[in-house]
This record gives sequence, C-alpha cells and structure tokens, in this order.
Amino acid sequence: LVDRFGGEVPGRMSDLVTIPGVGRKTANVVRSVALGLPGLPVDTHVTRLSRLLGLTTETDAVKIEMALNPMVPAAERGTFSLRLILHGRRVCIARRPQCAECVLSDICPSSSV
Repeated sequence: LVDRFGGEVPGRMSDLVTIPGVGRKTANVVRSVALGLPGLPVDTHVTRLSRLLGLTTETDAVKIEMALNPMVPAAERGTFSLRLILHGRRVCIARRPQCAECVLSDICPSSSV
C-alpha cells in the first residue's frame, strides 16, 4: 500500500484486487464498509439466498455479483449484502431454514410455508 498507493487504501476495484490476498469479496467489503463506496460482497449466504429467492441461477460469486448489481441501487449494495448475510445466519439457516418465521416466506419460491 505504501509503495503502490502512497499509503492510502485505493477505492477502485481494479486496484484493490491487485493487492496480495484481496479478491472481489474482500475488495467489495473494503469499498462498502471502509470507504463508503458501492460494493456488493458475495459470500456463501448471499450466494445461497440469492438463489433461493430466485434472484439468480448463477453459482459463481462474480456472476452473482454482476447479476445482483443492476437490481440494487449502488449506494445500497453493501447494506443489501449485509442483510442477506444476517438473514442467512439468523433465519434462513442452510440446514434448518425457519420459513414459518421468515418475513420473506410469502415471496420466496423456496419457502416451505
């Protein structure tokens, strides 16, 4: 960071992913959380829920990010990702989804309710 970016964390995705150990997910977290820029981190929860909700059929994280980006206003992408992550941890748990308590059960094509 010191040598290449003058000690500053870069904001461009293309710069962030050139830093060793930084992939798109981490770059999107840095952009959305630390820099206040648009970024939609795709983790296992975002992958699973976006597919269960019928938002995409993609399985690759980059393709999922590209499919979801046009659906979510740029300024809300980080918050959207975080909400999916929390929902996946607390309600739509992979091995035991709590569809009866889910606020999305009426619009979720995968709901068991």
